[in-house]
Amino acid sequence: MDQKTELLLKLDIFRDFYTEEVELISEYFSIHKFFDLQVILPKTSQDSCFGIILTGEVSVIGDQIENSSRTQGDLLGEMSFVQGRQADFIAASDGAIAIMTFDDIEKLKFQQPHLAVKLISKVTRNLVNKLRKKVQQNTPEIIVLLADDDLFSDLINLVKDHLHIIKNFSIYTIDKLKTFLEKTTDLTISEVIEPNFLILGETAIGSRILLDQVKAIVYLRNGTTIESNPASIEALARLCDLQQVLFSTNLLTANAVFQYLE
Repeated sequence: MDQKTELLLKLDIFRDFYTEEVELISEYFSIHKFFDLQVILPKTSQDSCFGIILTGEVSVIGDQIENSSRTQGDLLGEMSFVQGRQADFIAASDGAIAIMTFDDIEKLKFQQPHLAVKLISKVTRNLVNKLRKKVQQNTPEIIVLLADDDLFSDLINLVKDHLHIIKNFSIYTIDKLKTFLEKTTDLTISEVIEPNFLILGETAIGSRILLDQVKAIVYLRNGTTIESNPASIEALARLCDLQQVLFSTNLLTANAVFQYLE
């Protein structure tokens, strides 16, 4: 057994892993020493990797979580899975960190898919727990309203038909739709999201879905046209499947969703 595997086996995140599994996963991690007051995972790299502290202590600056100190076994940078750059990490002592890039995660998914799922599940669970500490209590449930450009009018008519239901929720949509909806209905839009960054980014809804704040997503799509951001939509659909969020892509199912919510 090599030293890298021995270090990873000491961490709580790998408690449910067999030694042989950690040996395989260790090939995708790189070990880096850090020194007191050194910047770890600077913001320029946070969006492309995450780390697990092996030894030492790290201060977290700017993530608005009460406990701003991280020690052995704690994760750094996993917030970038859903929210992009959020904090600075400054070493509070000498130590070491195991880093896995998102490219290495993709390689692990291709070569050892069952281990990738197991590891990502652990990281996601840690991420959700961290996000729950940040979320405000009694936050209204969210409905996300989206549509292809040629289906804007269909979405507006749909909203008008179910306005008495929709007004009970916090509404998220893209900027272009916000203008149409607020002009043609009495609906107030709570937040604008970027159409090309539905999962990642500070204005994305990925973290809201993980926190079970999203009640339903309606995205009216024209099945005869090519989507401008198919990967983002596929990721959104998968996340909804994972969290059991209502996800509708046509008028028939959208009507059914709102009837269910009534």
